[in-house]
Amino acid sequence: MRLSCLALAISTWTLSQSAFAQDSAGSHEITAQIDVRAVAVDSPLDSFTEGGTGQLRFGRDDDGIRLGAVLIDAAGELIDTVRYNVTARATGDGDQNPIDLTEAYLEWRPYPSSSLRWKTRVGAFYAPISLENRTVGWDSLYSISSSAINTWLGEELRTIGLETSLTALGATAGRNFDVSVVGAAYAWNDPAGILMFQRGWGIHDRQTALFGELPRPIIMDPTVPNIEFFDEVDHRIGYYAGLEAKISGRHVLRALHYDNRGDTSKQDAREPTWLTRFDAFGARFELPHAITAISQYMQGDTAIGPSDDGRGLIIVDFYSWFVLLSQQYGPHRITARYDRMETETVRNAQYFDSHQDADAWTAAYLFDLNDHCQLAAEAIQLSGSLRQRAEVGLPASATERLLQLAFRYKY
Repeated sequence: MRLSCLALAISTWTLSQSAFAQDSAGSHEITAQIDVRAVAVDSPLDSFTEGGTGQLRFGRDDDGIRLGAVLIDAAGELIDTVRYNVTARATGDGDQNPIDLTEAYLEWRPYPSSSLRWKTRVGAFYAPISLENRTVGWDSLYSISSSAINTWLGEELRTIGLETSLTALGATAGRNFDVSVVGAAYAWNDPAGILMFQRGWGIHDRQTALFGELPRPIIMDPTVPNIEFFDEVDHRIGYYAGLEAKISGRHVLRALHYDNRGDTSKQDAREPTWLTRFDAFGARFELPHAITAISQYMQGDTAIGPSDDGRGLIIVDFYSWFVLLSQQYGPHRITARYDRMETETVRNAQYFDSHQDADAWTAAYLFDLNDHCQLAAEAIQLSGSLRQRAEVGLPASATERLLQLAFRYKY
């Protein structure tokens, strides 16, 4: 980890504690968390954070003590109907900024005059897709690392724009479920799809910051070695629209369609525009004996390069799904998850053949020592093939294993 990154993060964290002390009597709250890990890796690959084709956060040379993250989250009310939320992270892996924002938005909830409830967000935030990333800072409630689907959301997608939702409360109509519709318009997501194209799905907990970059797993243009994820190239507005049902206040069903409406004929000095579209479906059920079951499915495609039909010169299909079971008893939580992942070039594979066929198993144990401290252990095995590795002279098939032991302190 870079000492400058850690020093700046800790100094910012210290300042945050002073702000928290001053604001604790009001309607504002600052949460600070530091996550330090012991990491053991069994992998023949370098991590994607180092420009490798590994699909876990840590690669073959990363054994030892590592910074998981320093997190600072500020939230509160500006007026009765308007709230703010700002989240910053440091991950200590050489990003261009030692600490950077991952979300920053305002949320307006007008006073209700009927059984309908409106909510509008403006700024930079995550689309309402994940059913496992439910804690402060969009972290997973159930494990250290997110599923492949939600890992990708944290890597490449952020809504930078406006979202509004309308919820019809069921209680006033004698129903035991609420129904919500959501829609958003956004920009600055034209590069979305490049990491899926070059490296495929991954599994980890690293969220790309709004002004952050990553090394390219496969250098296609040596003059532009890093990926800048949040950029506006074609000056076209993307959108998503979705539906949610919440049953008995506990069980959740979601569906969402996403389309960044990228114009693949446009390119700037750093990056071409990617046309990325997908459908996402998910369900979370709270079962007896404090057992949670979650399943999500995503299928879509991403395309690059000008074409007569506007669909893109090269098109890559992708899909993934996972099943998660988690049980909490007192301060303990045990989680098991299975992920299935695939990508396939379906147009002009002779130019670039993107293909992944992989699955992963994750087991996690979380123990809350008290209100401020948590111990976490996680084991991941990700096995499969990635044809893109042949571009850099590596075997396509690989098995990566990672064991993480984390200590988290939150205040």
